Amino acid sequence: MAIPPKPDDSVLMDAFTPIIHRHGLVCESVLAQRVGGTVRLVVTVDLPEDEIGSADLDTVTDVSEEISQLLDDDLSLIGDVPSTLDVTTPGVFRPLDSVRAFKRSRSRLLSGSLTDGRTFYGRLTDVVDDELVLDVQKPPHDPKRKKKGAAAPAAEKLKPGEHRVPITEVETAEIQLEFR
Repeated sequence: MAIPPKPDDSVLMDAFTPIIHRHGLVCESVLAQRVGGTVRLVVTVDLPEDEIGSADLDTVTDVSEEISQLLDDDLSLIGDVPSTLDVTTPGVFRPLDSVRAFKRSRSRLLSGSLTDGRTFYGRLTDVVDDELVLDVQKPPHDPKRKKKGAAAPAAEKLKPGEHRVPITEVETAEIQLEFR
């Protein structure tokens, strides 16, 4: 018995997007993988970029159930093979590498570095065009063990206060978990 070809991610995205949009979500990505004789699908959904917060778990579950039903009804999408379906959200550790990702991270505490070597720690209050609006704060004390030998000079930090930083000048950025 021949193994059917790997399903086409773009065809699946086109098929799933109407279901996802009906629930007020956006399809971030679809990844189809062949694992032995089965198909593993990972569908990443999120809120639209103009919203703050997280996708509701019940809504994600509803999307998962409807996509599962579509796959059962339309065998042309992945074939008649065993499959697993994982509908998920990007989560707090999403890569911050696009305007959309930064917009979805508004109101979050970020740390990162700029292309000129400076570092920042602050709350992302807005994204205007291609610029981040950061309320830079004094970072919490982070004790480091002293290493033998000469200490490397500390990176210059953005001073506390509001800063507008072009996204193209952000080398790295990550969300900092906050426990409230």
